Amino acid sequence: MKYRTTKYQITFAPLGMALMLSLTLAACGSSGGSGDTAPVPPSATAKSAVGIITGFGSVYVNGVEYDTNGASYDVDDASASDDSALAVGMVVKVQGSVNADGRTGSASSVSYDDEVEGLVEGLATDAAEPSIRTFTVMNTMVRVHQNSTNFDGEDDAAFSFDTIMNGDNVEVSGEYDGDVLVASYVEKQDSDDDDFEARGTVAEYDNANQFVLVLKNGSTLDVIVAAGAEIPSAGIANDQYVEVEGTIPDPAGSPDSVLATKVELEDDDHFGDDDNDDVEIKGMLNYDAGAETWSVRGVMIAFSGSTEYKPESLMDGIADGSAAGLTVEVEGFYLDEVLQVEEIELEEDELEFEGDATVLDSTGPRDGVVQLSFGIATGTVDVIVNSETMFLDDEAMNHFDLDDIVDGTKVEIEARWADNGSIIASSLQLEDDRGYEIEGPLDAIDDVSVTVLSVIFSLDENTFFEDGVPVAGDYVEVEDEDADGYADSVEIED
Repeated sequence: MKYRTTKYQITFAPLGMALMLSLTLAACGSSGGSGDTAPVPPSATAKSAVGIITGFGSVYVNGVEYDTNGASYDVDDASASDDSALAVGMVVKVQGSVNADGRTGSASSVSYDDEVEGLVEGLATDAAEPSIRTFTVMNTMVRVHQNSTNFDGEDDAAFSFDTIMNGDNVEVSGEYDGDVLVASYVEKQDSDDDDFEARGTVAEYDNANQFVLVLKNGSTLDVIVAAGAEIPSAGIANDQYVEVEGTIPDPAGSPDSVLATKVELEDDDHFGDDDNDDVEIKGMLNYDAGAETWSVRGVMIAFSGSTEYKPESLMDGIADGSAAGLTVEVEGFYLDEVLQVEEIELEEDELEFEGDATVLDSTGPRDGVVQLSFGIATGTVDVIVNSETMFLDDEAMNHFDLDDIVDGTKVEIEARWADNGSIIASSLQLEDDRGYEIEGPLDAIDDVSVTVLSVIFSLDENTFFEDGVPVAGDYVEVEDEDADGYADSVEIED
């Protein structure tokens, strides 16, 4: 749902002005002058943050570059020595501090645990959107996207959106959109790895060695605890939230029965009693209409009269429930297992591009402006790249950044509007497709051309209009698959 185009007014500002503003703000972060006075270090605020890793060279989470020197790492319940055990797309928790600039900080600990691990079943490609595929893992429906899910293979360098297949053993990290796990990271396990994992709530425990594991999506797994299995010191009890590790002895006959070698107590959200400082989390808003409660990445959130909404009209979407499904960044404090919201900001992707990139005015490997052109089509689009942009390629751990982009590099970008009308990239992926694409608000259309964000594609008798002919203001997707400057299709988006 293109929420901001219907509920909010968008103010468009010249991109040059946005760039000037960004450069001015960057300049304000440095100090000049002469003398022997040492610069005053920025003050820091203790903070716990949960979000997706968007890059390395330090660890970037929620737009903050965390210095990880001296940090401890807990990855899949095992200690790690450094961030080489992590990857772009993983949902992690960072404990540490954030400096006054809001863009840098220091991590004391980084922890990661996948949502589910098991065999891919029922793999299917979305008929209406080929860039989306779905499958199930341990009774959990998973959705992956070609441009926003990072794929990695422990012993399969070719593992990707295109090569994933039924029977692959994968671990998945992401967040739930209702009953569906939207994956930001999928890793194919070694071929000899037959250990599976799932998290959920214990039910129907028989005080012996069996119980039902109720997953977050409401589906269940029958669990048999193996002799000698590692279990909580106080034992297993109903209503515990646990992670189960084990095997499926009979995948064909009893695919829902797990022989558990380990049952471990887990927090049902990402935070615990030690998170008594500022808390920040970025993800999708979920609304439980029955309980009239909101959550982000499984963390319950609560609003008050002092909550600051950005934009202010987001408060209306919270009040009537229509904000469900929007991506937000939430800041506040954790109290009685609920995040008390002090500030909530909308960060919804509404724009998508596939074009030829030229880097403009780069101020660092992850800060600058990428100008996109679209072959023979007239016009360009400037997109701001910053610390929140997820850089994706086949080797996302290789610190891929703006320095790797030469003029004309084909990229695919998902982006969102900033409050000042500029465009900010949420993800940037190298692309080898020959065609061009732009998705955004329609400026104008006539018998010979279609204009989106000031980019003009020609029309001819072969242009296919899906869902009818749009009018100015509609959100549309324009594709030029053969790169001849003529739109092959124009589709009205929701």
